[in-house]
Amino acid sequence: MNADQLDRTLRDVLHAWTPDSAGPPPGIADRLVRRRRRRTALRVSGAALGLTAVVFGTVLVTGTGGDDRPPTPTNHVSREGKLRWQTTLPGTRDWDACTTGPGAVYCRGAGYDGVGVDTRTGKVVWERKASRPEDGGTPAGSVPGVRDGILYTYADHAPGTSRTGTDVVAVDLDSRKVLWKHELADDSRDADSAVLFDGGILANTPTFKSAAALDPKTGATLWTHKWKRADCTAAAIGGVPHLMCSPDSEKAPQRSTVVRLDPATGRPHTVATVDGPTTYVGRDGDTVLLAAMAGKQKFFGDPGPVDLIRVDTGSGKVTRHRADGPRGGVVADGVMLVVRKDGTALAWSAADGKQLWASESGLRLRKDPSGPGMYELASDAAVNLTDRVAYFLDPTGNLVGLDLDNGAVRWRGKVDLPKRPVRGGVAPELMTEGRHGLIGQIDGELFRIDPKPAPTRS
Repeated sequence: MNADQLDRTLRDVLHAWTPDSAGPPPGIADRLVRRRRRRTALRVSGAALGLTAVVFGTVLVTGTGGDDRPPTPTNHVSREGKLRWQTTLPGTRDWDACTTGPGAVYCRGAGYDGVGVDTRTGKVVWERKASRPEDGGTPAGSVPGVRDGILYTYADHAPGTSRTGTDVVAVDLDSRKVLWKHELADDSRDADSAVLFDGGILANTPTFKSAAALDPKTGATLWTHKWKRADCTAAAIGGVPHLMCSPDSEKAPQRSTVVRLDPATGRPHTVATVDGPTTYVGRDGDTVLLAAMAGKQKFFGDPGPVDLIRVDTGSGKVTRHRADGPRGGVVADGVMLVVRKDGTALAWSAADGKQLWASESGLRLRKDPSGPGMYELASDAAVNLTDRVAYFLDPTGNLVGLDLDNGAVRWRGKVDLPKRPVRGGVAPELMTEGRHGLIGQIDGELFRIDPKPAPTRS
C-alpha cells in the first residue's frame, strides 16, 4: 500500500467508523496522517499499520515495550550554551518541514512553499507563498533539499480542489523564480518522494509504481523506471539511486529486492534478493538496512521478534541478525537512535541489532487528552560526530545531548516557546548547523542554539 492509499484508507475508515453511534475523536484521521508524514521512523516500526489497531485507537510508537526504565549512565552534565537567535516564521503556525543549505535554513508549511532564514542572524531573507495559502495545503514529512542554488520543495498540484495532489517544485534562490514543476502520483511528501542523487532527482511519476530521473535545472525527464507487484522506497546511496522493494500483497512473489539504478540510463541491477516482505530501515554507510518480521506478526508494527537484514550494496552480501526490538530512527556511525513515548532514548547497533544503551532523556512528551494512547513526539536525533553527541528536542523546548557511545547525558538546554496545546503525533525538528550548532523548529518557532556539552570522562 503506497503512502497516498494508506492516507486515504486511514481517513475513510476513521471517518466512517461509528461504534455505538459515536465516531472517533474529531480530526483524529488527519492527525494520524500528519503523524505518519512527520515521522519517517514509523515507516520502519509500523508504516504498514493494521487498520484494526488504528481503529481502536492504538498508535504505534518506536521503542521497546514495558514501563521499566533502565538507569541512565552517569556523567557530568553541562548546561552551557548560547541561544544565537529565535525567529517566528511568517503566517500561521502550521510549519512542517525544514532543511539546511549553505548559510540558510529553508522551511515549508501550510501557507508557504518555502521560506529561507539566515543561519547567522535568524532573519527571513527569502520566501515564496503558496498559491492558495488559505486552503492550508497538505503537510509534508520533508523538504527534498538544496543544491547548486536551487531549492527543491513540495507544493499543491491543484490547490483548492478535493484532490490537491503534489508537485515537486524547483525554485532558483537568486531570482526566486520557479524553474520547473513535476507532478507526483499522490500527495505523499516524504523523504523518498523526491531523492537527490548525483546528476539528477529521482521522483515519483504521475502514475503509481514508477519513478523518473529529472534534470535538476530543467526538470526534463532523463529516464524512467517502472515496477510491478511491489512497494518501493527510494534512497541515494553513494550518490546512486536505489530502490528497496517489498511485495505489495500476499498474491505477489514473497521476496524483497534491493535494486540499483544506473544514474545515467536508469538501467536496473538487482543487488540482492531477500525472502519475504521487509521494510526499509535506513542505511549504514553503503549498507542498506531492512527489517523483517521474525514471528507470527501480521503487520510490522505488531509485537514480536524482528530480523535486522544488512545488504552490502557493493558486494550484494546479505546478513541477517535477530534484533532486540523495533528498529528505526536515525542511523549515525553505526548506531540507530530513537526516543519512545515515555522519553527514554534507545540505541541499537546497526551491525547486529543488539541494544547498546537506554537513557532517561528527561524530555517531556505529553499525552493528547483528545486521543487515547497518543503522545507528543521527540525530534529525530541530530548527531554531532565530532563531539559524539546525539541531540533531541521535545515540543515544549527542552533539549538534551546524549553521549553517542553510552547514552550518558552530557548537556541540557531549554528554549522558551509560546504555550501550545498538546497535539499527539506531532514532532519538532532538530538539525545540526556548522561545527557545533543546532537549529530547531517547533510550530513555526525557529531557533539556533550552540550547545557546549560536557567532555567525556576517561
